[in-house]
Amino acid sequence: MEERELLKKIVGLLDEKKGEDIVAFKINEVSSLADYILICTANSEVHGRALAETLIEEMKKKRVSYIAVEGKENSQWICVDYGEIIVHIMTAASREFYHLESIWGACEKITSENMDLGK
Repeated sequence: MEERELLKKIVGLLDEKKGEDIVAFKINEVSSLADYILICTANSEVHGRALAETLIEEMKKKRVSYIAVEGKENSQWICVDYGEIIVHIMTAASREFYHLESIWGACEKITSENMDLGK
């Protein structure tokens, strides 16, 4: 699956499952870590686990496997690595504390509002 299409599917799924303030940054020009970093706020730790588990299950159905998952036991910050896209699902407190947007803020910003999700 082409990475932009994968990004669109991940954003759509998180949006559908009530993930909040979803934003992605295209970082491939400044980092070899990934092509995109996606950040999503969960309204609770339970919601964060549910978002991560649903994301993993739904992507598996599309034959897209993750490389690694970190933080599911803690749930304040869950990271799902799909290689070219790294998904960060964070509680509002963790997101505010770590403020990942400040690291990638100069990169191209993609939100669910400016991405055609087919709604």
